[in-house]
Amino acid sequence: MSLVRKRELHAAISGHLREWMDKLWPVFLERMGDEFFRLAEQSASDSVQRGYTDAISELRQGEKRLVRQFMQECTRASQLFFLDFRAYQQSFLRTQVHIGANQESLELIDEEVLEEDLAAMRVVHHAENQHLSRLKLVTSLCASAIGSSTLKYADIPFSPRIMTAILETSLSSWQAGLQSKLVFYRVFGKTFLRRLNELYPQLIEELENAGLVPQENVVVRRREIPRPPTPDQHKHVPMEESTLFGILAMVRQLHQEQREQLGLFSQDIGTGPEDLPVAPPQLISTVLQDLQKEVLQSPCPMDIRQARVTHNAFRGRLVTELEKSVKGQHVRLHRLDQHIIDVVSMLFEYILDDPVIPAQMKVLLVRLQMPVLRVAVEDKTFLTNRSHPVRDLLNSLASAAARWADEGDYSDNSIYGRVEQAVQRILAHPDKGMELWEEVNEDFSAFMVNEERGAVVAEERLAQVAKGRERLSLARQTVDEVLAELLPASIPAPVYQIIDEVWRDVMTLAWLREGENSKQWKHAVDVVKRLLESTVPIPDPEERRRYMAAVPKLYADLRRGFASIAYDSTRTAWLLKQLQHCHVTSLRGLQPATMKSTPAEQYSLEEDDVEPILDDEYIQAVNDLKEGQWISWTTSDGKQLRGKFSWRSEVADLLMFVDLRGRKLAEMSSSELADLLRLGRARILTEINRPFMDRALASIQAVLARQLPAQALPA
Repeated sequence: MSLVRKRELHAAISGHLREWMDKLWPVFLERMGDEFFRLAEQSASDSVQRGYTDAISELRQGEKRLVRQFMQECTRASQLFFLDFRAYQQSFLRTQVHIGANQESLELIDEEVLEEDLAAMRVVHHAENQHLSRLKLVTSLCASAIGSSTLKYADIPFSPRIMTAILETSLSSWQAGLQSKLVFYRVFGKTFLRRLNELYPQLIEELENAGLVPQENVVVRRREIPRPPTPDQHKHVPMEESTLFGILAMVRQLHQEQREQLGLFSQDIGTGPEDLPVAPPQLISTVLQDLQKEVLQSPCPMDIRQARVTHNAFRGRLVTELEKSVKGQHVRLHRLDQHIIDVVSMLFEYILDDPVIPAQMKVLLVRLQMPVLRVAVEDKTFLTNRSHPVRDLLNSLASAAARWADEGDYSDNSIYGRVEQAVQRILAHPDKGMELWEEVNEDFSAFMVNEERGAVVAEERLAQVAKGRERLSLARQTVDEVLAELLPASIPAPVYQIIDEVWRDVMTLAWLREGENSKQWKHAVDVVKRLLESTVPIPDPEERRRYMAAVPKLYADLRRGFASIAYDSTRTAWLLKQLQHCHVTSLRGLQPATMKSTPAEQYSLEEDDVEPILDDEYIQAVNDLKEGQWISWTTSDGKQLRGKFSWRSEVADLLMFVDLRGRKLAEMSSSELADLLRLGRARILTEINRPFMDRALASIQAVLARQLPAQALPA
């Protein structure tokens, strides 16, 4: 695109941008004022209230300057993006947030800066997820305009990230305090960023009218892979993005005695005089990379006990190597890095204690501690971004691990084999960056999507077979009940043979195909009645004539019934010939030879013979079990299994469980499962559908909360 056309495009884009901002600024300022008033009224102390009243005054005095500076910077960003992209990179892409900045700027006195960055990141992540499809399209068109194949959607001047960074710059001179400053980001997210859906269609139309087409090779964060929805996933409310950062704040308040109780390192590790420079991330990464290579070369632990020993050994090695490195370089560990090491250590301790993940999988996942710690130290967005690639991969691996049952399949293409391969790939390439985590997660997620699709088909087939078996059982039960009512104590042998060998199946088939209220079923029952009546001796000549007229139709109905179940023709002829002999005898007024009929046995149990069924919370838990829920249990021979509740019989008291691949794992009655729960040999895995990171952080947060007084906990 020529420079002239770029200038024209910038002018048109800037016009839409200014028009959009002019419309929203009055709304934004009014909401800011209202929010400051509300917070001032709700303040618990005079000092806090005074802070918000000062904010109201400063907002009124400086609103014109704020609006002017923000709009000028947005316009300048657009201009440089289209006309001088290198200058745009220098001005807007180098230092957007402090969390990814040089460690030396992250002293504890700068915690307010970190908290401000956290607030900014929160609204950015929310807006990116809200407008992702349109944001990607705008980015793709903009990439064509500037001729870039590596443009990220977070880096265009109209992205939530850049616009929020411009707001942060515009607020650099704000004097009324951090808490009032954070209100700007909340309201900015609810006004400007929420309504980007009004701006993006105008930009897309303008860019397309300029003859631009989407750039196919635009870099996005990662390819989203569709996954079948998990049962009850909507019930789990995701944790706030600030949770991990809040945990860091809690760790910071622990005393040495509390740290020892939690099994954390000494707070003096890597410390030194305040005038020593802070250890750069590269120094810590080098130590972690060397340890990562050692983990790769070491054999995988055989059980949880060995995994704990190995885990603690590497933690000890980490402390030793870090202290040696910082002393050798005459630097000190930053407190933030110490606390990150603490939290990641607690995260992997949770893996070893997680009641949801099987032991065989725990020993695999715990090997990722060093590479995860390395990422956390190098990339501080790990603390705040719930969609961080590393957190995504941990969630994916743990989700599959939690549903895996040890059936002896450890092959490369098994669930276990794929988890092991993912862990090995991460360990084997310490020199690769975030792209490796994204690539491994994509490959593993694609494998799991394929597995889950196959599991859905297999499970549906199992359910169909089970339902068919149940209907067959119900049909046979209905036939038995009808015949028990119709059959006399003694009947001619050929009649009994026809009913028992053939007509029982004819009736069953009619019930299955057409139902109990169908003509076919009623006709099949009627044939039995007519057949029984046809062998009763008839002394009256008039009745014999009527009888003889009806016999051919009876034989025709019997032949059609025999044919409907493809009964053997030779046996059919023989049975009907024997029936003819009975009819000849009956027409002579004589009784054909009879035999005792033996209908299905009816059991009658005495009250003392019936074992009482306990109606307690365990039976209630089984009755409340929903399809899709997972349970784990120990079999009578001591084998550990876990399966998904797939189907409950509507006729019999029977529950069917399948494995991760949709194969039948077990069938048991409600009372059997309740007994297992009662004896502690089974558990309902209520947390299995909750993402692992949410589960782990909530547990860590609860552990820390028990160690700290209530007033020390973050709000």
